[in-house]
Amino acid sequence: MWGILLLICLCGAPFALIRWRETSTITDLLGPHGRHISINGNQVAVYDQGSGPVIVLLHGFGGWQATWHLVVPALQEAGYRTIGIDAVGAGASSRSTHPNDYTTEAQARNVLAVLDELGIANAILIGHSYGGRIALQTAILAPERVNRIIGLAPESLAKERPPIAKIVTIPIFGYALAFWSTAPSLTGAGLKAVSKRPQWVAPRQHEYTRPVRVQGHLAGQICQSSAPKDGQKPVPQYYTTITCPVFLIWGDGDPVFAVSTGTTLVQNMPDAHLAVIPNTGHVPHEESFDETMAFINQALTQ
Repeated sequence: MWGILLLICLCGAPFALIRWRETSTITDLLGPHGRHISINGNQVAVYDQGSGPVIVLLHGFGGWQATWHLVVPALQEAGYRTIGIDAVGAGASSRSTHPNDYTTEAQARNVLAVLDELGIANAILIGHSYGGRIALQTAILAPERVNRIIGLAPESLAKERPPIAKIVTIPIFGYALAFWSTAPSLTGAGLKAVSKRPQWVAPRQHEYTRPVRVQGHLAGQICQSSAPKDGQKPVPQYYTTITCPVFLIWGDGDPVFAVSTGTTLVQNMPDAHLAVIPNTGHVPHEESFDETMAFINQALTQ
């Protein structure tokens, strides 16, 4: 009896508690360097700073512009113009409730639309994890717009969303599961779980929790779970057609996408290179910034 009551509370409480969690707006997260560009009914957050050759920064799942807090000033000091883009459903961008807005193709076309809006013919793309997949998709769709790609443990070979995505779409139970599993109090534990050098997490976890508090965030995450993975040219089938230079940076202890994925990419792409950072997990630019930045600088000058 008590077990049933507990289950009812756990499944029902999120519908009431969500209003106390989601108290921010996407404008609150935009910050002094960001602005919104309207694309297909969504507000896409863009952070345009510096001058010089253009580098577009694409964050991973659960991340946003704040994940590049060390990379951006280093690139600007090296003479580059950085353009950070928050994917739809993340950071200061819209929380869409249309599944097709969350395909990798839709996110890549947002990147191209941002470049069009800013009058930029082509750029270098740096993408982490899911952002790396968006970078690859962008090069597949518009190879003439991408000079080179630097991928930090890019998601690339998965053909479907993880099994939990199907569970999250179950009415009531799925909503409750999504609510409790994305609790801000668990963010730090999640970041530590994917890191081999977790010391960076404590001073940074607050920035990673801020997007979770945006109005409509949970609904957007559930919608994304039900979205098709790619589009007409899926990354796992078309990545071998990418002809621009691709530089991959991987942690040797990545628990999300094993470094063997990088080896597979290098073996099957026309112009790909792999650098491996020891004692590093899935977030190399946070865990091992100096080593990661050294490889990024090397990739930019080759």
